[in-house]
Order: sequence, then C-alpha cells, then structure tokens
Amino acid sequence: MSGGVDSSLVALLMAERDCRVVGVTMRVYDGSIQFPEGTGNGCYGPNEGEDEAVCRRLCDRIGADYRVIDLSKPYKREVLDYFRVEYRRGRTPNPCLICNPRIKFGLLPQALRDEGVSYDYFVTGHYARLLAKEGDPREGVYLAPAKDPLKDQSYFLQRLPQDILRISRFPLGGLRKDEVRLLARSKGLEVAEKKDSQDFVAREDYEVLFEPQALESGEIVDRQGRVLGKHRGIVRYTIGQRRGVGVSTGTDPLYVVSLDAPRNRLVVGHEEELFSQALRARQAVWAPRFGDKPFRALTKIRLASKPSWATVTPATDGTVRVDFDLPQRAIAPGQSVAFYVPRNEVPDSALPEPPQGTGKAENAPSGEPGSHRVAEHTILAGGAIIETALRE
Repeated sequence: MSGGVDSSLVALLMAERDCRVVGVTMRVYDGSIQFPEGTGNGCYGPNEGEDEAVCRRLCDRIGADYRVIDLSKPYKREVLDYFRVEYRRGRTPNPCLICNPRIKFGLLPQALRDEGVSYDYFVTGHYARLLAKEGDPREGVYLAPAKDPLKDQSYFLQRLPQDILRISRFPLGGLRKDEVRLLARSKGLEVAEKKDSQDFVAREDYEVLFEPQALESGEIVDRQGRVLGKHRGIVRYTIGQRRGVGVSTGTDPLYVVSLDAPRNRLVVGHEEELFSQALRARQAVWAPRFGDKPFRALTKIRLASKPSWATVTPATDGTVRVDFDLPQRAIAPGQSVAFYVPRNEVPDSALPEPPQGTGKAENAPSGEPGSHRVAEHTILAGGAIIETALRE
C-alpha cells in the first residue's frame, strides 16, 4: 500500500470479498538525502509518514492488520546505488525495473513471511493483467496490458519471474483510471482525488541523488571530437536530449547522441544520427515458451516509445538481438526493451480473453499512429536491458 487511490481501493475491494487482508507498506527513505521543500510525492522521498498514516486509517476502517517494513538499506544497495553507478557510466537506468523484482515483489513479501504473516496472494494496484493457459498458473503465467492503455504498467513488470507472477494479483487491470476514481468516490475513500505519485523522484532532474563530483563539468564534442562547449555534469543528460545542451553549429538543433563517461564527454550530433536499425540487450527475462528461438514482436524501447515491429533473436547466454522493421530514435543503453506478441501467437497455448477487455479495433497490434500504446490482446513475451544500439 502506498497511500494512493489505486492500492487503497484494492485493499477495500479485497476486504469486501471477505478476504483476510494484511496491508503492507515498504519504507525506503532513510533521510540521508535532503530534498528541497515543496518536492512532490514520488516513490523515494520524505513524505512516507503521511502515506503510512493514510494506509493505517484505511486498514483500521476495514479491520485489516497493517505492517510497515523498513527496506531502506536494501533499497539503497539494490536501487539507488545501481541507479547512480549506471548514470555515472553514461547509461540511462530505469529504477522501477530493478525495484519491482528485487524489492517490491521480492524482499517485501519475503519480509512479511519472516514476520510470520501467511498469505495466498500478493495483491497490488498495478494496471496490468495476468493470463494462464487454460486458467492453470502451473502451465505458465503471462502478463498482458491493462484495459486502460494510458495507465498500463506491464512494461514496468517485465522482469517479474514466474514464481512471483503465480502469487500476484492485479484487480485494477480491467478498469480505466476514471472508473477507479469513480469507484473510490462511491466507497468514500479519502484518497479518491489524490494525485498519482510522480514516478521515482518527484523532480525534473536527479541531481539531488548524486555527490558533487558526479556533477563535474566536461567537454561537449561532436562525433569528430571537436570541442563545442561545456556540459554541467554527465548525469544530467540522456540519449536524444536537446533541451539544456546549450550548444549549436548552425541552424539545425543538436542532440545528445552518446555519453563518453570515461572521458566525461557529451557527444552531440544532428537528429538523423539518433536513429538505429537494431540493438543488443542482456539479462533477458522470458515468458513461458519464449527465449529459445527467434520470433516477431511489437517492441517498446522505453515506456513512452511507440510500439514497433521487430525480429527478436535470443541467444543462450541471456543476450538478445533486436532488428527493427523501422529505425528507432534515441535507443538508450541502460533502458529496457519489452517484447509484446498477439495472444493467439503464443506457442502451444490456449490463453483466455483478458477480463473486462474491450476488444475494440483501435487497439490493433500495429498501434495507433503517434501513440505509445500496446494492444490489449497482446501478452508480454519478455524483456531485456539494452546494452548498445546498432546502426545496422
């Protein structure tokens, strides 16, 4: 439970189904990093006490036990330190994709068991759906996009292994966000109108997470090595960025095309230099019946990217090559690529229709022009951490 409308509604719905509910919140902020006053509400930050109070009041209302688990030390080690190291290496990590399998769906439920709390299911307010062959989780569990394409969080859950998916439940996957708020209002939840948390840290930049030496300025160069100016610390930039670069060589804008971390250099170029035909990724996590041979998939190279068809070629060492039908813009090492396939193309499978799906034509696998949405009748075949973009 986070103190937001989604997890609060889920707790209430489970209680209304006569489930024995145990609410749990993970505490990850240890006070070692000082945030400026007025910082909003993110996953990591100083407002945890307020959120815990909200959760406790709801659990008192529904007669549920409530636990707060301090995971600040492993969170610092597994998420914050990883995040810092990756950024200093000139990569663009996604902290949610590390936190979910290791902390939120990993150490948190295990900590409950260590405290003697038994449970059948780990239920969260994520917007995603779960499908199983012939309804039997022992035959494999598949993640599918949520009914609400604007709130779909299946991308963030791509690294969850089967043992976690089998005990996970996402009751909001078949609802739109406006339906969730309407339901929360009808049930008198105090957080019915509460704004959603603002991602990892509620700031436009991550400067507050880094020590001063990580913000050391360095040279901005073009691909030929010509010095064009100075940057303000390599951790402030990512591939494809234009805003804040502050240099030009004419009328055409310049973008960050690569980060040379060993020499603390920012490499810039024109927009056409951002496009790549393929990528190589590592540490792949596969859904059942995937990962042993090439397949076609709709791919997303970041949460907000448009789905794009590609040929996915797994290797036995956990790496994967992705060859796109159309060149992709600003592939950033450290981000993750997700692979979606139409549900009826899962090998040797008989997957049911997603619960409460609309099945409307606008959700066709090819996606909508200009949209970052994926089709609701696809499933997540796997995901991997991007290692490098390939020009050809």
